[in-house]
Amino acid sequence: MSDFWKDEPQIEEKLQQVKSLILSSIEKSNPFIRDLLIKRVTSGGKMIRPALVIIGSKLGEKEREDEALRVASVLEMIHIASLIHDDIIDGSRTRRGIATLNSLVGPKKAVIAGDYLLSRAMTLIKGKEGDLEASVITNAFSRLCESELTQDAEVGNFLISSSAYLHRIGGKTASLFALSAYSGAAVTKAERYQQYLLHRIGYCLGIAFQIKDDILDYTGDAITLGKEIGQDVRMGIPTYPLIAALEIESNNNFDNKPLFELVKQKKTLSKRESTKVVKLALSLGGVEKSEELAQTYINRALSDISKLDNTEVQAILVSLFSKLSSRKI
Repeated sequence: MSDFWKDEPQIEEKLQQVKSLILSSIEKSNPFIRDLLIKRVTSGGKMIRPALVIIGSKLGEKEREDEALRVASVLEMIHIASLIHDDIIDGSRTRRGIATLNSLVGPKKAVIAGDYLLSRAMTLIKGKEGDLEASVITNAFSRLCESELTQDAEVGNFLISSSAYLHRIGGKTASLFALSAYSGAAVTKAERYQQYLLHRIGYCLGIAFQIKDDILDYTGDAITLGKEIGQDVRMGIPTYPLIAALEIESNNNFDNKPLFELVKQKKTLSKRESTKVVKLALSLGGVEKSEELAQTYINRALSDISKLDNTEVQAILVSLFSKLSSRKI
């Protein structure tokens, strides 16, 4: 695990328990699959989704903590499996500077490993735990898959609207964040209004997190990120810095619109073209607009956080938003 939670030792300790639960669920699998997944599970990461479950559980009944940790392990397994599948689809060789399963063993074996992890996660889901229905988890995973399919079907279409982008990342990223925050409170039977607030907080966090991730693809350091800058553009995926820059350019009264001309009919871009797109988006102010949009969602979340009836949870969530807002990776 990264040192992301070093200032929250109680959360860090619970996350270690989550990791142990995941490892125990795969320890009896085929040795080849087991070794691959152990490396993936222990390779680091912020573990934000299971952390949100743990944070949410603090609002409910303490005696249901073990159930919350199991749900946290399920959601982290789903997340890891989705990353394995993403890397196969994208043909990624590394993720955050670490070799992907796809690059190590090829797509066939990586698919099997991801599918196996999903199957193990599903075996840990029960019909109902506290106020949490199992169908809520499966529905969120279905939405994640649908968003990935939509994105894949529209690769190379750089002229999508802001609302289409937000709907896409709502399903791809924010839905799992929202589910995680909600699940912790629901499985421990916290007050219903608190469950509702946590769902909204998690959703806003997920949207802001994804926008920040998209910004880093334009402004980050390639070595720190473990990937080249402008990778989304080269892969034909429009994110908000580009969408905002195109909107700014369209609203200008100049006849010359170089960014629009570059992407209007492209399915894929060369490295030279994508570098030019990144520079134009930056010069037009696409990143600043993206920061403003992310801050809008952060402000919504902070407003809801102030309505929670647990000061410890409030403090942890405010700190989490602050850390994610300033992150460089």
